[in-house]
Amino acid sequence: MKLLLVEDNASDAEFLAASLRRQRATDVQLVTVQTLQDAVTLLCQAAEPPFDVVLLDLHLPDGSGLQCVDVIQGVCDTIPIVVLSGQDDEEFAVSILNKGVQDYLVKWEGQGRTILRSIRYAIERKRSELRMNYLAQFDALTGIPNRHSFSEQLNRATARARREGRKVTLLYMDLDEFKFVNDTLGHDAGDSLLKEVADRLRRSVRAGDVVARLGGDEFAIMIEGLSGPLEVEAVAEGLIKVLGEPYHIAGRQLAVTASLGITMFPSDNSDPQMLLKNADIAMYQAKEGGRNTFRFFTQRMHEELMEYHELERDMREGLVRDEFRLAFQPKVNLLTKRLQGLEALLRWTSPTRGEVGPATFIPVAEQSGHIVPLGYWVLDQVCRQITEWRAAGYPVVPVSLNVSARQFQLPDFHQRVAEAIARHGVDASLIEIEITEGLMMEDTGLAERCLDYLKSVGVRISVDDFGTGYSCLSYLHRFPIDVLKIDRSFIRQIGQGSGNEEITDAIISLARSLQLETVAEGVETTEQVDFLVTHGCHVAQGFLFGRPMDATGVEPLLGELRAWMTETTAIRRALAVGAA
Repeated sequence: MKLLLVEDNASDAEFLAASLRRQRATDVQLVTVQTLQDAVTLLCQAAEPPFDVVLLDLHLPDGSGLQCVDVIQGVCDTIPIVVLSGQDDEEFAVSILNKGVQDYLVKWEGQGRTILRSIRYAIERKRSELRMNYLAQFDALTGIPNRHSFSEQLNRATARARREGRKVTLLYMDLDEFKFVNDTLGHDAGDSLLKEVADRLRRSVRAGDVVARLGGDEFAIMIEGLSGPLEVEAVAEGLIKVLGEPYHIAGRQLAVTASLGITMFPSDNSDPQMLLKNADIAMYQAKEGGRNTFRFFTQRMHEELMEYHELERDMREGLVRDEFRLAFQPKVNLLTKRLQGLEALLRWTSPTRGEVGPATFIPVAEQSGHIVPLGYWVLDQVCRQITEWRAAGYPVVPVSLNVSARQFQLPDFHQRVAEAIARHGVDASLIEIEITEGLMMEDTGLAERCLDYLKSVGVRISVDDFGTGYSCLSYLHRFPIDVLKIDRSFIRQIGQGSGNEEITDAIISLARSLQLETVAEGVETTEQVDFLVTHGCHVAQGFLFGRPMDATGVEPLLGELRAWMTETTAIRRALAVGAA
């Protein structure tokens, strides 16, 4: 037993040491210091308390009275403290004990045996206190927080979320076959199962997430910061999978599943106790729905998740069934009034859904990963269509296609583009890759390597929606860009005195100084055309020139371009002959 005596009076310290020596207690080691600071230094030397008891005088060179107790408890609140006082003051003794001190001894009174007994009692009282505090917060069987502790942490988490505008997710879990295990294998087996479940839950969540046992075979998990049902679903599915793996209990392999109920703050309720009730209700709905599954408390949230999965399934099947097609929107030269380029746009006609708008299916394609095969399908179809137009004798204009972040960030993206171009025998300058500012800035090193490679092949590079993202001018020098597309939000405001005219003019001037082409998106009025021509932007796309159309709709435009090019060539030849 190692004791730390904090006492600056040498006589008092020697009296105590002599009293203990007379008891011939071989297990007692006494270390003496004279100041609070020295005591703090010794107590901080190890992760675990290096002493069993602190014997504390309350009149020290660097502290006095209750301050001394506060300092020691502030350093280590698990070590028992026995206060040594020079006066027998019962009222003061009670106040000291109320501070959490284990005992109060008057100096020079009592023999060594009394002092030793007081020290040993202090140790036991502190152990009991710590045990009671632990049981008040943690489940004795599994070692994870109990219902009381979980409720307190849920209260604090919802308060934080309310201040910060964030979400809190609550999952309520119940084992599906626990009663059967208890009835057939006994309560010891049931306890072993509960401990294994708690361990699996702890290993399956993040460090900051809270796992608690609410009682019986009911557990709860609290997670802060998840954005919506898709992220929550991923967590729930992971837990269902982990908990459904075989258990080895009492020499037998058990198959035990779990049902989960899910609720979210603040969308479902703002009251923490109501959230627990909501999650409990959702958990019972999961049991009624067949067990080994999860349910959201909010029906609409559950419906949104189901709608997402149904759309994702239909999209996957649509790729196999060739339900997607391309539409092309013209880009027109505002000076010649002739076709100068096309933008390829993805369209989907589902046999059950009908026409599905890009605003509906593109986000799901992004989240599910289907955007990658769809993107390569678009690239292949664009190359194929260019080949068909060329074979039909049409003059071919560059075709641009949008590239998603998922596709662009794949390590072999640039190689796949080059392979598609080579496979179809297409002039690479007829393929224009459209990427956003944000996509380039996510990983500038990757973007630079990829774009440099594409540029070396001959592919054109266009920055889509310029002016709405990072607008970091340095990348315009760094990356091999050919085109800046002025976002439709600026074009829409031309003539309305909104200040966007100055922004549009600035983008055109910037592009001209960098020898980049500008394309205005969303042009719908002649007033917008006049402004663009006056300020030096000579290519535009928008409903004024044509809505997205299929390949056959583009052919008359290509025919007009062919006739104009033929006429222009003839005029030039005639002029050349006349000049000669």
